[in-house]
Amino acid sequence: MDIIYLLPPLVGAFVGFLTNVVAVELLFHPKKPIKFLGFKIQGLVPARSGEIIERFMDSLSEILDESDFEFVIDKAITRAYNESIANKFERGWFSFFEKYSGISKKIEEWFSASIIPYFKEMLTKSISKNVDVREFILKKAEEITDEQIEELFKKFAKKELRFIEFSGAFLGFIIGAIQSIILYFIL
Repeated sequence: MDIIYLLPPLVGAFVGFLTNVVAVELLFHPKKPIKFLGFKIQGLVPARSGEIIERFMDSLSEILDESDFEFVIDKAITRAYNESIANKFERGWFSFFEKYSGISKKIEEWFSASIIPYFKEMLTKSISKNVDVREFILKKAEEITDEQIEELFKKFAKKELRFIEFSGAFLGFIIGAIQSIILYFIL
């Protein structure tokens, strides 16, 4: 077998891999627009970050609702209560009476059974009605840098980006192999 027939698949694999590596990098770079031969070139993510954030906010607003925030807030209030209020009964001035009458346990049980659930539910519902997902995400979006967006995206889609790069090599190899087969029959 002539070595000339190996050249198209190997060159195709190299070119396919290289072009896909460049394409993945062009998602994020250059960060600032540059002029090149009369064209403005900028990475897709930095150029459209505002639109990407807007779409992300819309998607989250459609997915998350008041009950999701009620769940999160309820859990947070429960943890805060368990860590602070209950412990204060045990270490506070009620501990003096506890030695003699068990009053702090009775008060804690009464609070836990009647008052706390009422206020927790009222507070949870009140806070969750006033949570604005868009406002929260917009605040975070203003704080995040292009580098952080790139890092998050690459961390999230690392395997998929590698697959894109190597699929370019595979497709380039296949196209080169087809060219070699055609060359073999022509020559």
